[in-house]
Amino acid sequence: MKGHEVKELRVPVAEATAVTAMVRGDDGIVYCGLTGKRHVLVALDPRDDSMRDLGEIYPHDEKTKGILDKIHNALVKAPDGSLYIGQGLNISDAYPMDFHSHGYEGGHLLRYEPGSGRLTDLGPQVRAEAIQGMVIDRKGRYIAGYTIPGNRLFVHDLATHAVTDYGRISQMGHHNMVCDGEGVTWGCWNCALAPKGAPVKTDGCYLMRYDHANIPQVRNLREAPRSTFQRTAIEVPSEPFRKVSPAKNKSWANGFDSACRAKDGTLYFGISHPPNLCRFKPGADKVELLGRPVRSSRIPALEEAPDGRIMGLGGFPQMRLFAYSPADGAFQGYGIVAPHYELCLFHAMAVLPDGRIYAGETDSGRPNIYCLTPSKRTQRSTSNHRP
Repeated sequence: MKGHEVKELRVPVAEATAVTAMVRGDDGIVYCGLTGKRHVLVALDPRDDSMRDLGEIYPHDEKTKGILDKIHNALVKAPDGSLYIGQGLNISDAYPMDFHSHGYEGGHLLRYEPGSGRLTDLGPQVRAEAIQGMVIDRKGRYIAGYTIPGNRLFVHDLATHAVTDYGRISQMGHHNMVCDGEGVTWGCWNCALAPKGAPVKTDGCYLMRYDHANIPQVRNLREAPRSTFQRTAIEVPSEPFRKVSPAKNKSWANGFDSACRAKDGTLYFGISHPPNLCRFKPGADKVELLGRPVRSSRIPALEEAPDGRIMGLGGFPQMRLFAYSPADGAFQGYGIVAPHYELCLFHAMAVLPDGRIYAGETDSGRPNIYCLTPSKRTQRSTSNHRP
C-alpha cells in the first residue's frame, strides 16, 4: 500500500464476524463496535494495539436468539466522554427475510462510562425496530437514530429521556447520518413517487434534516419552539433508487454511505453509488459534488485528519484509502489496503492525532482491524496541507 505500513489485527472475541462502528474516546482508546453475540464492544489501545473485550453489552432476548447482535454505526461519544450504544441486529438493510419483528420490543439505547465501566440501559427506543445508526449533537442534548427494518427516525432527549418516534423516513436512503455544528441532524430520504408539481422528482435522493428544540431553556412554554423533522428538496447526487441493488453496490441505500463534520463546520458525504464525495455547508441550498475518489462503488468511512484533509475508504470488492484536500481540491489515492484478500470491505474508521488510521472490516467474516501508519515521507508531504 502506497505511503503506509499496514498491520492486520484480529479482534479477540470468539463470535465476532465484523467491526461495524468506531469512536475515539477522551481517554485515547479507540472503542470498536462489533457484529457478534452480546459481546459487541472492544477497547483498542493505540499504544500497543492491544484489545480488550468489554463483556456482555446487550441483555438476553429470546426473540432474537440465533440472530447476531451488532453495533451498526450506532456508537457515539457525548461531551462528558461517555459513550452511547444503539442495539442493532444483523438483518439485511430494510429487507429482513430472516427476522419477524412481532413480539420484539426494539433495540435498546445504552450508556457506557469508560472510566468506571458502568453500563446503563436506557430502554428500547422504537417497538419492533432495531437501531441501525445514531448521531449525537455536540452539546449533548439529544441522540437521533434510524431503525431497521422500518427506517424510522427516532430522537432521545438526553435531558428528559423522552423518546419521540417520527415515523418512517422513506425507503432506505442512508447508511449513516451526521450532526452539524448547530445541532441539526442530516440524513437522506428517497422519493418513491413525486406528486405533480412537487419540487422533487420520482426516484430522487434528497437531504432530510432534524432540528431539536431546546425546550427546557424556554421560560414561556406557550412560545416554545418545536422540534422539526423535514424532508428537504436539496438533491443528493446519487443513482436513482430503482437502480440500486445489493448485486451492484452491496448496499440498499443510495444516499450517504458515510458522513463526517469537519472542524470548520462543513459536512462531507460519501455516496454509495456512484462513489461520489460531496460537500455541504449548512445554510446552503445545494450539495456540491467534489469528485469520485474510487472506481466501482461504496465509500462507507470518512473522517477528517489532523491536517484538515478528509480521509476515506471505498471501492468494491477491495477497498482503498484516499484523501481529499479542501485547500486545493486535490484527491490522493494510496491504493488497496489488503490486496491479499479478494474481498476486503470496511465499515468504520478512526483517525488518530498522529495520523494513524484504524479501519474496521466487514462482510468477509473476518473481524479484523487494520492499523495504517503513514511513512515518514507521507507525514512530511501531508504537513504541507495543514490549515
